[in-house]
Amino acid sequence: MRSLCKDRSGFLAFLLLLALLIVVPAGANADFRRFVTGYVNDHAGLLRPEEERELSALLADLDVQTTNQFIVVTLPGLPPGENLELFALRLAEAAQPGTAERDNGLLLLILSNERKIRVEVGTGLEEKITDGRAGRVIREVLAPAFQKEAYFSGIKEALEVFIHWVEPSYLPEGSAKAAFDFEEEEGPGVLFFLILFLLLTVFSTYTSRYQQRRWYKRGYSQRTMGPVFYPLTGNRNRPSSPFKGFGGGGFRGGNFRGGGGFRGGGASGGW
Repeated sequence: MRSLCKDRSGFLAFLLLLALLIVVPAGANADFRRFVTGYVNDHAGLLRPEEERELSALLADLDVQTTNQFIVVTLPGLPPGENLELFALRLAEAAQPGTAERDNGLLLLILSNERKIRVEVGTGLEEKITDGRAGRVIREVLAPAFQKEAYFSGIKEALEVFIHWVEPSYLPEGSAKAAFDFEEEEGPGVLFFLILFLLLTVFSTYTSRYQQRRWYKRGYSQRTMGPVFYPLTGNRNRPSSPFKGFGGGGFRGGNFRGGGGFRGGGASGGW
């Protein structure tokens, strides 16, 4: 029975990767990497500069001491036609936090205007940060803090909880975060999420392309409808972009080491 499940999981994973190769255009990774220039990327303006520096320092030290690479990205909202889970997975795959040997990366994505949260967990950390655990951190740590607009304290506590689960010896023994343990929650399983993700991928792509054709038939383009996104380089006299002012700490060598793999593990929620 276990062998059968493994075979089915492998086949579905193959279908998922095939769908991504079909759906994601060439050069998409470069577009996604512009959202990640450091450990903390506060494009939504939820953090003060000193708070961003403190979180960046925490994650930079975690990286140096343990090789686990966690990144935080806040955005006002999703680009037009994007799905939260698919966007987060593609963003994590583009940034590739973690190492190829351990796949020990994590992405915390926060959408301020849409009030949505996604935790994307690297494949090497899925046993320690399960879907159920990630979901409870969203519901019991991040959501209550964000409802009070306490973004810094919520993000910091959530990161410390994740760090404790991954590296229990990293934080001081007996700290409040070290005591934040949950019983494992039962979930529908990896197979269900792989199938659901594959369906969402196909549906999101089809509806996005169909809607785009309708806009062009009516004489519109993306530059005249909805949010407008501009590249980071070029003419500075253009209209202001919602992603202006990228910040956060730096990586060793200026970039992630690259190689961390993701397959859709994690959880989504809101506040």
